[in-house]
Amino acid sequence: MKKKGLILLLLLLISFVSTFNVYSFSERDIKEYKMIENILLIGLDGTNDKLPKRSDTMIILTIDKLNKSLKLTSLARDTLVKIPGRGEEKLTHAYAYGQEELLMQTINENSDLDIKDYAVVNFKSFIDIVDIIGGVDINVNEKEIHHLNEVIKECYGVNHEDTKNIEYITSSGNHNLNGYQALAYARIRKLDTIYKRDERQRLILTNIAHKLSDVSISKYPQIAKSILRHIKVNIAFNKIIDLAFIAHELASYDISQLEFPISEYREEGRIGEKGTYVVKWDKNKNIELLHQFIYGN
Repeated sequence: MKKKGLILLLLLLISFVSTFNVYSFSERDIKEYKMIENILLIGLDGTNDKLPKRSDTMIILTIDKLNKSLKLTSLARDTLVKIPGRGEEKLTHAYAYGQEELLMQTINENSDLDIKDYAVVNFKSFIDIVDIIGGVDINVNEKEIHHLNEVIKECYGVNHEDTKNIEYITSSGNHNLNGYQALAYARIRKLDTIYKRDERQRLILTNIAHKLSDVSISKYPQIAKSILRHIKVNIAFNKIIDLAFIAHELASYDISQLEFPISEYREEGRIGEKGTYVVKWDKNKNIELLHQFIYGN
C-alpha cells in the first residue's frame, strides 16, 4: 500500500446479498450467478496523476456472498508475468504501460480470472481517505518504530511544506494512525520482506473494514461521497451505495488473506543483464490454489 494498499474503498464496494439456497455449485456456477465478485484495489507509487507511475500495491478484494466473507489477495509487485505487448516483466510495470485496463488484462490472463472492477488511489488520496474516517488503529511493534519514523517525514511532506508539526511514533503498542502515519506504515520496506510489507497493507485494510462496520449505515452515503472524491473507480456511484449497505454485515465477519504467489510455489531470482529482482512462480499450482481461495470456502 504505498498508497498502496491504500484502497480503502474496501468495504464500500460490496455486492448484493444472494437469496439463493446454495447446495453444491461449481466454480463456473459461482461466477455466472455472481455469488463471488472481485474488485482490483490499486495503490500507485506517487501523487502526480500526469506522470507515468507503477502500481506499487495490488490487492484483489473478493466479496464472497456464498460463504458470507471478505477475502484479500495481495499480488506481489515483483511477480514475473507476461504483459500483453511487452513480454515478461514485473507485474508492477503493467500499470505504467497501460494503466488500469492493461493491469487488469495482465492479471486476468496470467491468473485465469475475469476482474472488471477497480479502485485506484495514490499517496495523497490515501492520506485523505484515512483522515476522513478518523485514522486507523494499528498495533506497532518495537522493531517497526524506527523504520516507520524514517518514512513518516516523507509521507508528511505529501500534504505539507513544513516539517514542524510532524507526529512521530515513540512507543510500541496500539496507535490510532493518521493519514500520513498510516501511509508510512504501509510503506515500510527495509525492515523485513516484500511479503511482510504486503501483510501490513492488508492489516490496514482489514482494520479499516472493521472500523467502518461500526459506523451507522445512515452515514455511508456521506462517507462514500467523501471517499469517492479521492479515488478513481469504474463502478457507478449508485451501485457503490447499494453495495455499501451490505458492508455493515460482511465487514463484521473474519477477513481471509492470501499472498500471491504462494510461498511454497515461488522463488526469488534475478533476470537480465542488470540482474533485476523478480518473483518466479509455478503457474499451474499457484493458479489452482488462488482459485481455491477465491471461489472456495
